[in-house]
This record gives sequence, C-alpha cells and structure tokens, in this order.
Amino acid sequence: MNAEFITFMRNRRSQTKLVAPAPSEDDWKAILSAACRAADHGNLQPWRYCIYEGEGRNALGEIYWQHALDEVPTMSLDKKPAFTKKAFRAPAILLVYAHITKHAKVPAVEQIMAVSAAAQQVLLGLNALGYGAIWRSGPACYTSKTKTLLSLQESDQIVGLIYAGTNEQNLDCDQTAKEVNLEPLLQWVRD
Repeated sequence: MNAEFITFMRNRRSQTKLVAPAPSEDDWKAILSAACRAADHGNLQPWRYCIYEGEGRNALGEIYWQHALDEVPTMSLDKKPAFTKKAFRAPAILLVYAHITKHAKVPAVEQIMAVSAAAQQVLLGLNALGYGAIWRSGPACYTSKTKTLLSLQESDQIVGLIYAGTNEQNLDCDQTAKEVNLEPLLQWVRD
C-alpha cells in the first residue's frame, strides 16, 4: 500500500465554494467507472447516477422548491428563487441513488451501503482529478414526491447529491485536514 494514498484519503475535505469548470464527460466516466468498484455483496451493482449541468439543474431546483411548499404550503411564490438557486451552488450535481433489487441474501440496507461506498469513491475520484466536491442530502432527498419528480422508482433510495466543480477558495493552499482523534472511536478486541 502506498502511504501517499493514505495521506490523500486523510486530506479529503468537503468544499462548499465550487465554480466552473465542472468535470468533463470523460472525467465523469473515469470517476464513475472507478466508483463502481466499491464493495458490492452479490455483485448487484445497485448504484445509479444522474449528472445535472447547466439548465438541467433546474430539475433539482424544483425539488427544493416543492419540498419547501410541502413544509410551508402558504409560502409566497416570490420565495421560489431562494430555493431553486440551491441547485446552482456548483456547476455540476451528481445524483447518486440505489436501485434496490429484491434478493434473498442481500437486503436493501446492504445495497444502500454499497452505493454509499461508491459515493465516497466518487468524492475521492473528484479530488484526485483536482476537483472540489461536497456530498449533500437532507429531507427533500427522501420523499416520494422527489422520486416522482426525478422519475425514480418508489423502491429506489437516494443516497445523496454530490456537488462538483473547481474549488473557489484556497486553490493553492495546504490541503492538510485536521487530524482525527481515534481514541474514542476505536476499540481493539484481542486475546
């Protein structure tokens, strides 16, 4: 194992200020192909991806707006831009979801975990190619209405939205992340 890769993993951070350029089509294909190597019990390949760019991000903006209306039905229509612009916080957004297959030995939760592992691989791939990214989710991701608006099946499960682009801040700064204290997080069971 190359220690540089461990350092690379350790220094990965979510980046909130993302601007153009977004990953190219070839970059996305390379990243997603590698992400599909995530652990996958039963080789079900439950991961599904949809990339939103340009005006295509309006479809996600509408989800933010519809969720807001569900929460506050009396909301004034002049508030819509405040919600739809959330889909424009990055030049590209990757919808990552699990296409659940009924399987006797691989429950839905394991399929969702496999897709979550693939999403983490996407974040590492984006960073490896010099892009910034942040994995977002929230209540709007988990509603039947959202699935309908995105033409997903009811059994599909959204894992998250990965906002991707070029990091606007600190492009040339030291990217060393804060060290994690493993002491309270790790337990050894021996002899």
